[in-house]
Amino acid sequence: MNRTMCRTLVVMLLATSLPAIAQQGTLSICDYEPPESRISDLGIQGSFNWSDGPYADGRNRALSASLVADYEGLFSSGAFGQVLNAHTEVRGANDGWTADLSGAGSLRAFFTSDLFGVGVVGLDASTRTGLGIDLTGGVGTGRFRDVSPLAQAILIQNALLDIGELLAPVANDTLLDLAQILGEDGPTDDEKVVRLAERLIATELVPGTEIGVRGLLAIEKILQSSGETRLCGRDVQVRLGASAILLPEFSLAATGVLLARFAVVPDPVSQFDSSVEAKSRLARPEEMSIEANVSYARFLPDGWTGRASCRMTIDRMWTKPDATVVSYVASGSLTTKVFGSVGLSLVGNALYSTGDEEMTFSLVVLLEADLF
Repeated sequence: MNRTMCRTLVVMLLATSLPAIAQQGTLSICDYEPPESRISDLGIQGSFNWSDGPYADGRNRALSASLVADYEGLFSSGAFGQVLNAHTEVRGANDGWTADLSGAGSLRAFFTSDLFGVGVVGLDASTRTGLGIDLTGGVGTGRFRDVSPLAQAILIQNALLDIGELLAPVANDTLLDLAQILGEDGPTDDEKVVRLAERLIATELVPGTEIGVRGLLAIEKILQSSGETRLCGRDVQVRLGASAILLPEFSLAATGVLLARFAVVPDPVSQFDSSVEAKSRLARPEEMSIEANVSYARFLPDGWTGRASCRMTIDRMWTKPDATVVSYVASGSLTTKVFGSVGLSLVGNALYSTGDEEMTFSLVVLLEADLF
């Protein structure tokens, strides 16, 4: 049932994404290649629940709280790249508290446009399983790019077509020019609006001699509500190094790591991402850890964002000797901005792990702060 759930999600995501890719015609959003890509996203979700029943001995007293934070940082230039990812969860209830922290940082030196050498430090800490650290290095191929500017350029074109400020879609070269303007770090939003308007007027597809107020406001609105970063690319790495478990008992072993990740933007308002990482102790290859993820996000009208994801992990004697644990997590959410950078989220989760009698389901209402 659990495998079927994740497989069904993958099929649905691919069925949604592939037609959209085909519709892009000669210009795909992933064709955009900025000279540099800089991404820094930090999101925090939290929940709290407390209740106290009518009994004086506290038998109906309940307390639960959670805090989940995710950070993704990426820099990529022609010759150098660095990536930093971190995920932390703190959860508490009447029966105690748990905390989990995982993350990895990598440095890359590109030998060609796609081939690179890489060094990675990974950390995995948990109040339940202990503390582990990996230090590995190797080679890889692929590159990730921030294609948000081209996605914005297409959104601007579509908005102007809808309100009659453009007579027809612009040429692909014009879209790429608009993306270059949107991707520049120095100019302010007002300056970008002026330059975008000038470039669009030069196409002679604007009715009259200038873009009207409605058109300028539409451009400004898209600039101010750019949403999450759109990422395209692929990444395959083979690394060797050492893996150490520091707690609860120290152990050190030579480790091999195989990592593959793929990201695509099927259309200006969606993002598809998938990854798989396998680690094995070279002297004892039967001891391994595998994690696979697939996710899809779509930006909906009126400020809503829908997300669906599935994660599978296999821990075969990696954390505990003579123990194999397989777990599945599927989740879906709807999020909107309440005011400023504070969002309201409706999140549903389904979880199953080896030893569970049945799946665990949850539905949570969260307030989320997107800090930067």
